[in-house]
Amino acid sequence: MGQDGAIAPQEIAGEGDATQLVKLTSTSKDCFTNLYSESFRNNHLFGGQVVAQALAAAATTTVEGRHCHSMHAYFLRAGSASASVSFEVDRTRDGGRFSTRRVVALQNDVPILHLECSFHLGERGLEHQVPSSVPVPEPETIPDITALDPDKDQAALWGIIQNVQTFPLLDIRIVDQEFLLQPNPDANRRLWIRVPSAVNSDDPAVHQQLVAYISDFMLAGVALLPHPVKYRWPRTFMASLDHAIWFHRSCRVDDWLLYDCDSPSTGDGRGIVRGQIKDRTGRLIATVMQEALLRPDLTL
Repeated sequence: MGQDGAIAPQEIAGEGDATQLVKLTSTSKDCFTNLYSESFRNNHLFGGQVVAQALAAAATTTVEGRHCHSMHAYFLRAGSASASVSFEVDRTRDGGRFSTRRVVALQNDVPILHLECSFHLGERGLEHQVPSSVPVPEPETIPDITALDPDKDQAALWGIIQNVQTFPLLDIRIVDQEFLLQPNPDANRRLWIRVPSAVNSDDPAVHQQLVAYISDFMLAGVALLPHPVKYRWPRTFMASLDHAIWFHRSCRVDDWLLYDCDSPSTGDGRGIVRGQIKDRTGRLIATVMQEALLRPDLTL
């Protein structure tokens, strides 16, 4: 379905309603267009937004009562925030308890993302979760990074602050702030994150889609943490290649969620990052994996 002459989506900014990000309009059977966008750097679309909207499109076509338990997306091209995105859904399979969907996100008839996702009608079974042994300070005790006033020479910190300010719909508290200006040999970043305006919805699917939205925030950069500060933003080109999420439990994203991320390895110009999203009680909400393209300026 073409985008030529399409009306640009409205931009959500400031104290906007994040639930609007995952509202789509139907253009034909199993085809949808987004109504709202956020402008990322250089007018690009934030990858988490496209993933969340693609998941919303898939959810619109699924059997009632089934919720997404896993998804895998490939980022194909950078999207533009000034043009609408269309989502074409393929109803791959509807089984007894599982439904599978494939979604292609397009701008001007050109694919920018492929998404495969599976929905499950929940059932009783075994349940366990390995407890975390690492204490984490409560979000209320952590300073808001946007309130910091870096020295003029602290370019890396300025870049991170500007990155956080790009997402006014999010409330963020970075736990290990000492590693914002020095390498972290453990390649680990922990942050508390929430979407306050999600209080406007009681739909579990909307909250799940917004979990997908926040799951792409500051994720790829974790692969850079063990390396010298000079290789960080803005001297490194980074691009997410793919993005996978396994949803374990439902939650509300208007309450604080802990995003605990680490990078097991980098090599061949790519880095792998994994993350666990937990609620304030420690329940594991989702597991995230992402591979990113990393091109540092090694001449510095």
